[in-house]
Amino acid sequence: MDSTDGVIGIAGGRELIDFEQLLERMVARFPLLSRAEIHAAAIIEHDAITGGALYAVPAELEEGLIEVLGSSSGAAEEPTTAA
Repeated sequence: MDSTDGVIGIAGGRELIDFEQLLERMVARFPLLSRAEIHAAAIIEHDAITGGALYAVPAELEEGLIEVLGSSSGAAEEPTTAA
């Protein structure tokens, strides 16, 4: 399977694939390695390729950050205008 199979989007000029599907393919391809070992290697390789940059995150992250930052910092939230 080519790494471009299953592309789910593009962010930061990079094609994105589903991480869980990637792990499943690697577990099937390297059955002597544990899922945890493959996961750890994927994180290391991701950081090597991207310099640790996050190009895409789940949409729910924004709402979660608003909740966490609003409650933990005590800082007032600035109202935003819709684009």
